[in-house]
Amino acid sequence: MSIWRWLKQTGLFGLAIVFFVVFMLFSFFYWKDQTGPPDLPEAGYIPEEPPPSFVGGKYEPPAVLTTVGHLYPDIEFKNGEDLQNNILSRLFEEKLGIKVKYLWTTTGDEDVYINKLNTSIAAGQPLPDIVTFKGGQNLYPLLRSGAFRDVGPLFEQYASPKWKAAMEQAPEAWDRYTVNGKKMAVPILDGKMNSNEVLYIRQDWLDKLGLKAPSTIEDMESVMDAFVHQDPDGNGINDTYGLSVSLKNSFFSWMSDAGFVFGAYGEMPDIWNLGADGKLSYGSVQPSVRQGLATLKRWMERGYVPKDAEILDEVQATEAWKQGKAGMIVAPLWAAGWPLGDVTASVPGAKFDAYPIPAGPGGLSGTRGTPPEFGAVAINADMANPEIFFKYMNFVYDNFIDPPADSPYRWGIAEGYDYGYSKGGNLTFRESQVPGGLADPQKYLLSLSLPSVPNLLSESIARINRGVSDQTPYDIKNKLQRTPQELRGWNIVESNPTVYKTDAFTGAPTPMMEKIGDALDELLHDAMLKIVYGQEPLTYFDHVVARWHALGGDAMTGEVNEWYALLKKTR
Repeated sequence: MSIWRWLKQTGLFGLAIVFFVVFMLFSFFYWKDQTGPPDLPEAGYIPEEPPPSFVGGKYEPPAVLTTVGHLYPDIEFKNGEDLQNNILSRLFEEKLGIKVKYLWTTTGDEDVYINKLNTSIAAGQPLPDIVTFKGGQNLYPLLRSGAFRDVGPLFEQYASPKWKAAMEQAPEAWDRYTVNGKKMAVPILDGKMNSNEVLYIRQDWLDKLGLKAPSTIEDMESVMDAFVHQDPDGNGINDTYGLSVSLKNSFFSWMSDAGFVFGAYGEMPDIWNLGADGKLSYGSVQPSVRQGLATLKRWMERGYVPKDAEILDEVQATEAWKQGKAGMIVAPLWAAGWPLGDVTASVPGAKFDAYPIPAGPGGLSGTRGTPPEFGAVAINADMANPEIFFKYMNFVYDNFIDPPADSPYRWGIAEGYDYGYSKGGNLTFRESQVPGGLADPQKYLLSLSLPSVPNLLSESIARINRGVSDQTPYDIKNKLQRTPQELRGWNIVESNPTVYKTDAFTGAPTPMMEKIGDALDELLHDAMLKIVYGQEPLTYFDHVVARWHALGGDAMTGEVNEWYALLKKTR
């Protein structure tokens, strides 16, 4: 029986029943309990905060930007300040209304920082708005964790024109942080050639012993032998070394480097090199590495290098130099100031200078060059207002890097911190010349140090070395900041561009790298140490290389070259 016939038979009574059923259904789905106060929110409800208001170049009220940090050994403070409260943090709060808040900080080894981040993600603990990574840290498990976001669209939307122009000078800086086609962290740009290496030698030792600086590996052995056996420090004790090196983490290090020994025979270890066939191959497994290992083994046996090189990191290995016990060290250009310059304070009369990297028997020479970036910043996937970070970094690029002559930041961030005036009233960047000393606030930046426009520094140094009269404040500052040794080092670097090598593989780890890359690197590194220390014969190298290929090295090489082939098509 249809509903219409039933209504016709029951009349008003049936119609009332229909209305009653509809009313009860409506009440069941939509009626709300009105017995409580009408404006009381439901349990668990958290009202959304309104987006921060940026008016007149400043957030009102201040916007909080959370992060985490690591207290690196070169960070110094003054006036009772710390990473949370200092001259730079107050400047950003005053100028931009941005308050940087550190959820936690770590000290000691850099791995402590990365491990704590990994632990936080695994435990589901709240992450900060941004996380900064230093170059070389194993950040890829973090970037693949889903905790961070694709920063590519954000950079295009919020980065200032000056910052974008800087990035255009080194587009390859993105490669290392591009995962599955997405830019998962913003690179921190380095200056072109800024970290290229030279050979620093105690000039007073050369002069005392009547020696010339070595131009070949053979010459270098003769100089090292004299530095070890002819008492160059004059204390009557056989306690000096020819060369200080770090072998703890790599044979291709950013400081106290031993990579030049291998460069003298061909391939550089611990990086991927581009061969004559147009393909990439891993340097540590190439036949020429045997000659480099044999040379280092000979130097170790003769006492030319410290026996504890295998347990010293890159900075710790500079202590022998700073204390006046090592006559040579291979280090980046800027190291002439810190840490190598400390030797002139600790050893009366100490003098040193920069020299080219010695060549091998075939005329080859090679050492570490400068990657386009020295770290990166990742942004939390849940950060509601990522533009706050870009306001911060835009201010850095627009005010602290190559500022105009009328800028309050033309000499630095703050007087008495990264620059000052001597007792005679002269502008200086030397801590010893400033009453009360200095404490560089650039180290407090979210970028860990002042980022760069890649070509800016090298062009400025070239103007300084040419004696150009029309110099910018940036040029004047550079001339005062750079030691004479560093300026001479720049001439060496610019005259020998083919000597400097960087990793030809700049992408994110391939699947095989993530699976077994670290284990294969450890296999090779341990084997190389055993050979250098005489625990295994040189033939052991061939055995380990064969294992490297069989355990996944060949597959990894294939993946790397697939990446490189794609890169050549897209760039």
